[in-house]
Amino acid sequence: MSSDTPEQKRLTKNWIVLGVVAGILGDVAYAGAIAPLPIPTGLRMLLGFAFGPLISLAFIGYYHFLRLYRNSIALQAGTVFAVIAGTLVNLMLVVQSAIFLTVPREARADLGLAFDGLNMVQLGMDVSWDIYFSLAMILLGIAMLGHPRFGRIWGALSILIGGGLLVLNLATFPIPPGEAESLDLGPVSGLYYLVASVRIWTSLRWVDQQLAD
Repeated sequence: MSSDTPEQKRLTKNWIVLGVVAGILGDVAYAGAIAPLPIPTGLRMLLGFAFGPLISLAFIGYYHFLRLYRNSIALQAGTVFAVIAGTLVNLMLVVQSAIFLTVPREARADLGLAFDGLNMVQLGMDVSWDIYFSLAMILLGIAMLGHPRFGRIWGALSILIGGGLLVLNLATFPIPPGEAESLDLGPVSGLYYLVASVRIWTSLRWVDQQLAD
């Protein structure tokens, strides 16, 4: 980072901090959107809508943190996939909400195959988001393997969780694993990145040392 200007270094630090904040808020939004709690429908919907943009921002911050040690094709490709995944999950949740708000629960059985076909649109988007997110976890896990603030255990966990997500979602396609009575690793991946965000936050002194070189 020695060739970077002070303004570029400041921007890098700000992106890392923003990534941590966005990552934690994204996990909170995800938990609020799926939690079996008496949360008002409007608030639950807004939490779901916030999830995608927040994780897109988070992964840009993670990119800046990881590249302080070493940049790579795996890191760059993983970040691209992660940002796209945030876009896809937002698309899926907006379409899902529009479908469920338009077609009341009591009318869905009467519509039969017509509703099933409509519902498959958002389910297909769900799998598409999982594919991109799974690939992002695998590639970013590869980038973590030699990183001094993550290393082999963190990297291996990311690869395993991402690989498991990919296999399980393709195995039950087009039905999500959670609805197909299979193992749903979505909450596990969310917990992983929550802890990873905290790990980056506790590494800000290391970030300052790298930016000072």
